Amino acid sequence: MPFSLLNDRAFPVVCRSGARRWMALPEIAAAVDNPESDYAVEFGWPRPDLDMASFELCVGIVHLAFDIRDEDDWNALWSNPPDAAVVTQKLQPLLPAFTLDGSSDGDHPRFMQDLEPLEVGAKAADINPVEALFIDTPGQNGQKKNADLLTHRDRYAALGLPAAAIALYALQAYAPSGGAGNRTSMRGGGPLSAIVIPVAQADGPPVSLWRKILANVCHAERLKPADLPKALPWLAPTLTSDKASGGRLVNPDKAGEAHPLQAFFGMPRRIRLVMAEAPGRCALTGEVGPLVTGFVQKPYGVNYGVWQHPLTPYRRQKEASEPYSLKPKSGRFGYRDWISVTVGREEGLLSEPAQTIRLARRQRAHALADGGADPRVRVGGWAMNNMEAIAYLFAEQPLHLASSASKQVALDDMARRLAAAGDLAAAHLRSAIKLGLFGPASAGTDQGVLALAHATFYEETEAEFHDLLQDLLASADREPSADPALDLSRRWLSRMRRVALDIFDRLAPVPLDDMERAAPLTAAYGRLRAMFEGRGKDGAALFTELQMAVPAGAKKSRTKEDAT
Repeated sequence: MPFSLLNDRAFPVVCRSGARRWMALPEIAAAVDNPESDYAVEFGWPRPDLDMASFELCVGIVHLAFDIRDEDDWNALWSNPPDAAVVTQKLQPLLPAFTLDGSSDGDHPRFMQDLEPLEVGAKAADINPVEALFIDTPGQNGQKKNADLLTHRDRYAALGLPAAAIALYALQAYAPSGGAGNRTSMRGGGPLSAIVIPVAQADGPPVSLWRKILANVCHAERLKPADLPKALPWLAPTLTSDKASGGRLVNPDKAGEAHPLQAFFGMPRRIRLVMAEAPGRCALTGEVGPLVTGFVQKPYGVNYGVWQHPLTPYRRQKEASEPYSLKPKSGRFGYRDWISVTVGREEGLLSEPAQTIRLARRQRAHALADGGADPRVRVGGWAMNNMEAIAYLFAEQPLHLASSASKQVALDDMARRLAAAGDLAAAHLRSAIKLGLFGPASAGTDQGVLALAHATFYEETEAEFHDLLQDLLASADREPSADPALDLSRRWLSRMRRVALDIFDRLAPVPLDDMERAAPLTAAYGRLRAMFEGRGKDGAALFTELQMAVPAGAKKSRTKEDAT
C-alpha cells in the first residue's frame, strides 16, 4: 500500500497527558472539545523546523478540503470544528495527490516530487543522501572544506516515509539558495513563519492541536476540482525555468498557471525520492518501516515570482515596491522583531504582518481570546548565510489582542512608541559605552562589549515591554481616572533608565584608582543619565517618542548639553 499523508499516521504528536503518539490528520481532529480525551496538543518531531513545516502543511490541507473563502466561513469552521469522520470525508478527493511513493499500480503522482521519474536510470553518483533534504546539512563545498562544525554530516543515513515526507515539504517550503538552477522557495531563501497559537483559559484544559491549526486558516479563492494541479504542482508537468522556457516566472495572478493556494504547496526543487529495497529503522524517529535513502534532483524547477504566503510577514522598501519576506536572525527574537511580525512598522522599512496575524488582531480577537486567554504568536525559520544554515529561530511571545478595533489601534501605536524609545535608549547606551571605553576613535558596534550591551538591554527590558501592553489592555476595559498611556510611558522610561545605567556599570565600570581612565567613563555615564532626564537633543527625542513633556529644568540646560 502506498503511504499517504492524509489517512496514514504521518505525524508524531504530543498529547494532553504528555504521551507521544503517531496520528493521522483525522485523528488529530478527533475529540477536539472533549475534556476527557487525551487529544493531541502539539506536533512532536525531534526538530522544530519539522514542527513548523507540519503546521504549514496541515493549514494548507485544511484550505484545500474546506474551501474557506471569507471570515463567515472561518467562523463556522471555528465554532463547529469538524470531527474525524467529517475530516476523513473531506480529504477523500485529495488522497491520490498526497501519496509519497506513488499509487499501487506504480503510476504517479508523488507528493512534492517531480512528475517526471528522475530516479529511473540514475547512476549512484547522481543520488544525493537523504539527509541533504535538511536545510542544515552541510553542502558539498562545506564538507570538502571540513567546515561542518555546528551541523554535522552523516546524521541521517535513511528516513522513514513520514520523516522523509515532512523533510521534503520543509525543503520545498523554505528552500535556500542552492547553486545554479536550484530555485529558492516562493518566499525566498530561509523565510520567517509566524502562526497564531491559542492559549487555554486559566485552569482550563490545553488547547488542542486541531484548534491551533484552524486558528491559522485564512481565506482563499475557490478552487475547482479540475484546477487542483494549479495548487498542487506535482500533479502536472513542471513549469520549468531553464533557458528553453525563457526563464519563466510563476505568479499567483498569472492566468492559467497557478492558484493562490499553491503558496502552501510550492515546489521550486525538481526532486524524486529513492526508496530502499528493504525496510529498516528511521534515523530520525527510530520507527521501523519502509525507508528513503536518497533523492535525485534536477535543476531549473519552478521559479516563483511575487507571492505573499499567508503565514509569513513581509517588508517593502517603499509603499509601491514589491514585498519581500522577513528573514530570521541568528540571535533571540525580541520585542523589536515582535513589532515587525505582529504590528508592523510605519517608518523606515515598511513591514506587513502575516495574513493570519492580521486576521487575528483585526477580526478574530473575540473568538481566539474567548474567556480572557491571550493567544501567542509563534515564529520559526532558518537564519541563513547564503546557502549555509546558521541557526534555527523558534520563539513565542504574547499576541496582545484587544477587544475592539479602536483599542487595538491604540495598543499598536503604544507598542510602536515603546519599541522606538527602546531603540533610542539602546543605541545611546552603546554609544556611551563606546565613548567611555574607546573615546572618539572608531570601534565596531556589532561585536564585543558594545554588541553585548545592545543585546542585553533588549533582553532585560523585554518582560516589562509585554507587561505594559498587557496593562494597557486591562485599563482599556475599565474607566481610567488618569491617562494610562502617560503612566505606561513613565514606567517604561524608568525601566529603561535602570537597565541602561546598570548595564553601563557592569560592562564599563569606572576605575577609581585611575583618574585618567575614569574621566571619559564618568562623562559618558553622565551623558547617558542626562538623556533619561530629557536633557540634550537625545533626551528631547526620547521624551518626544514617549509623548512626554520634557522637564522644565531639562529645557534650560539643552543648549549647554548640545554644545558639549
